[in-house]
Amino acid sequence: MGHLRECTTRETRDPAFALLLAAIAVCLVKAVDQPGLSVALGGTSIRLVVGDLVLAALTIAVGLHVARKRDYPRQAAALSITAGAFAALIAVTALANGGTAFVAAGKLLTLGALLVGCIVLIDSTDRLWVVVGLIVLVTGVAVAWALVGFAQRPGSRQAAFLGEHDLAALSTACLVIGLAALHARHRLSRLPLVAGIIGCLGIVLGAALASLLGLYLAAAALILLAALRGSLRLRSVIVTLVVAVAVTGATYSVRAGELGFLQQWFAPAENAQPGQYAASWSQRLIFAYIGGRIFLDKPVLGTGWWGNLPPSEFAQFVPDARRRFPDQPPNYFPRPDAVFVPQQTFDQVAYELGVVGLALLLAVLAVAARDSLRSARRWPRGEPDELAAYLAAPWLASLVGAIAGSALFGGTPMAALFWITFGLIGALAVLATSLARTDRPRAA
Repeated sequence: MGHLRECTTRETRDPAFALLLAAIAVCLVKAVDQPGLSVALGGTSIRLVVGDLVLAALTIAVGLHVARKRDYPRQAAALSITAGAFAALIAVTALANGGTAFVAAGKLLTLGALLVGCIVLIDSTDRLWVVVGLIVLVTGVAVAWALVGFAQRPGSRQAAFLGEHDLAALSTACLVIGLAALHARHRLSRLPLVAGIIGCLGIVLGAALASLLGLYLAAAALILLAALRGSLRLRSVIVTLVVAVAVTGATYSVRAGELGFLQQWFAPAENAQPGQYAASWSQRLIFAYIGGRIFLDKPVLGTGWWGNLPPSEFAQFVPDARRRFPDQPPNYFPRPDAVFVPQQTFDQVAYELGVVGLALLLAVLAVAARDSLRSARRWPRGEPDELAAYLAAPWLASLVGAIAGSALFGGTPMAALFWITFGLIGALAVLATSLARTDRPRAA
């Protein structure tokens, strides 16, 4: 990994880029596990942690960088604008809901500095590989942490310092690096192999079913890109499918006890008792039902952004949910006197931001998909860093799967990964256009 070491030593001499790396690393640790202090402001409390300070410093550094150059990468402008519009809707609707909601929104939106930082500061493939190396490093530490926990509690899901869903989502992004190396040249030595091994372990240890969906979508995206670029080979497809099947089987072995709903659908016992097949996905269905009722009650702009919804927004629908799912345990239903914790991003956006918010989120995803395909098609074939052509679309696909099983909250690694992914997609779009214009000679 000598090339990556040289790149890291050289590129981290730029304070702004070093700040970006620090921000990525710190924000991939749950905010509740970071040192900080609470400050009372406007009738609510704000807990400031290390990640908030690093993000503030990054925002200033990126602002100075853009002001000095008097330019912003045009290839990432559409993605930045649509993401900005989505963020603005969150901020405005949260402000209307009061101080607590606005603080929750602020914690989420400050992570948007990671998107802009990636687009502005990753201006070479060397810097891209440094960021990729950092992602592999953080995931590797998390997986090592999780392995220790798994050894202490065999057969149980692991969260490390991320959370189960977050660990699985980050590991899927890591595995994409390994699978992408099956289709393209690179100068990263054994890093993709290490990333692939770490990614497989992390997905299994986190055991999030949504990340399995992300893995399937990412694998499909890789195969599609290989076909588009004329590099599709049977061996690579077989390896990709074998990895997907193996990871699925191992993940199922960890989650088998929580997938009773599958037995209920396909092989129910004749004398099954009420609630016998209840599990985490049963509870998700209950929350999805209540979320759907909230959306139908306020379909245009939703409740406005809250993060966790107060009882005034959902309590009226809990009795209907109990009647709709009478065989589920009482503790699977949200308490009418407590907050309602969103379970999936798409649901969360639908009932907190309505049709308008859902349309903006889909617009961000659509623009990111367009930019991902453009960067894949424009990246020169045979170029020494051709591996980069196979990253954007699979990363986006894996993110879509991940947020189908996890909501967005400030201070979570999932929220950080959400903004980082779009930032990397924008950066890759800029780099691909630059390389296509210069038409750098292919390596021998």
